[in-house]
Amino acid sequence: MYRVMIVEDEFIVRYGIRSMIDWEKIGMELAGEAGNGKEALELMQAGLPDILITDIKMPVMDGIELIAEVRRSSPELKIIILSNLEDFQYAKEAIKHGVSEYLVKSDMMPRDFEQALLNVKTKLDAAREERSSQAKSEEPAPRRREKFLAELIEGADGEAAAAARKAESLGMGPLRSAYVLHISLNAAELGFAEKQSAVRQTLSQAWADGQLGCEAFPDKQGDLNLLCLCGEEDGLAQVTGKAEEWIRLLAAQSGLTATVGIGGPIREWTEAKGAYEQAVWAAKQRMFLGGGRAIVHGLSGGRRSGEPPPEQIRVASNQLRAMAYASQSRELAAYLEQLFGRLADRRDPDLVPIVSLELLMILTTLWSDVSNDDRQLSELKKQYYDQLSKLETLKESKRWFLAAFEALAQHIARMYNSDRNSIMKAVQYIRQYYHQDISLQAISGYVHLSKNYFANLFKKEMGESFLECLTRIRIEKAKELLKRELKATDVGSLVGIQDPKYFSKVFKKITGVSPSEYRHLAREGKPPESAEPANAYPNVD
Repeated sequence: MYRVMIVEDEFIVRYGIRSMIDWEKIGMELAGEAGNGKEALELMQAGLPDILITDIKMPVMDGIELIAEVRRSSPELKIIILSNLEDFQYAKEAIKHGVSEYLVKSDMMPRDFEQALLNVKTKLDAAREERSSQAKSEEPAPRRREKFLAELIEGADGEAAAAARKAESLGMGPLRSAYVLHISLNAAELGFAEKQSAVRQTLSQAWADGQLGCEAFPDKQGDLNLLCLCGEEDGLAQVTGKAEEWIRLLAAQSGLTATVGIGGPIREWTEAKGAYEQAVWAAKQRMFLGGGRAIVHGLSGGRRSGEPPPEQIRVASNQLRAMAYASQSRELAAYLEQLFGRLADRRDPDLVPIVSLELLMILTTLWSDVSNDDRQLSELKKQYYDQLSKLETLKESKRWFLAAFEALAQHIARMYNSDRNSIMKAVQYIRQYYHQDISLQAISGYVHLSKNYFANLFKKEMGESFLECLTRIRIEKAKELLKRELKATDVGSLVGIQDPKYFSKVFKKITGVSPSEYRHLAREGKPPESAEPANAYPNVD
């Protein structure tokens, strides 16, 4: 059984998570609940869970602080974060700490939540199987060497002399020059154990000639790494050539595509941690260069591991939504081309999933606005997440988002043609009930359209916003009333604007004169035309 801890400040959400999952059926048990990060850390003093489910925004200690604290003592802990759509900018910080799954509360369905847990369980099972196979091995020396190297890349042995003595006791001899290689496999449908078996078998074949000393060892994520000992001269060329030879062998024998990141060189055992981080970063560059190759850290362009990131690339969310609502396919494509072009120039593999997730949030939010079929919408969101998780390169991601936004824009264009009558119905309602309190939420509900979709459709069809239309109609009615024997202070309330001062301000902005001045001019037969279209009547939602 894997132990699960839930950290969420809202009791109803904690209760929902508890009750929506048959924990025993999926091989898990609840190890505790907490209302904030501080309470969770106190609970963890009795023992760490295997899986942490945490909200982002919480009182006392939020989810980001909790994750950062837990990561210091348990880098291998699997984390699922929960967030609201409006907290996405805040959630980006949590994503940087390496989370296993990200779920949006409003979209969280029991089967989706269970699938997220099962995804994490698969990773835990794989790591447990790897440890078990090591424990059953009949070769204690290789096991000890793997453990030593795994500890090195975590920075466990901080003293160079002590690390050198331990390496020598394991038969690894003095270190002259070596490179750390990180192996990243494609998203093939093979299971974890099958992949590991294929990798280890071909590694033993590729390095069988003895020209380079090589030790394979897993990291805490279960990915395999290599330490390759080589001579001072042409060491990098030898290691790169051998890695590319192995990549071709793996593809030929198992059909797997591998990318190998190369970090180093190192001349002290304690430099292994930095070289490992370089190798992981280099392997991530497959996002820009494509997989099936050996990539040397620092030689492929882009930011180097450890360098501070440049200014963040921001997604113009409102601009994207406006273009989608206007069915501006060409403008949408041009913006996405530009955005992905900037990502390609930046060459920051940690930035791409954050931008992709933000684009996905925009897509799913827009579909929520324009779809009335909740079941179909849920299936579409699941399909989106599944498809996006299988994309490995920036080029594939760009192609996918271009197609997804184009499909959305075409859907909205078809809906506009069928929903135009709803706008006429809304205008008739405004003309009849202008004197009442009419909000955008209420009028969109009256015609059975989502608020955002209605607002954009109204603007497209009428050439003015709902707010501008409502204000214009109210001022037109106010002009008629001002020609009668009514007090100017009473006219505003009769047309739905209760604050006399605000009514006078809006009236003058639109007509160019105050209500009293308008009455005087009207009596003389000289009523002015409107000075400008209505554009100032906030807070109607």
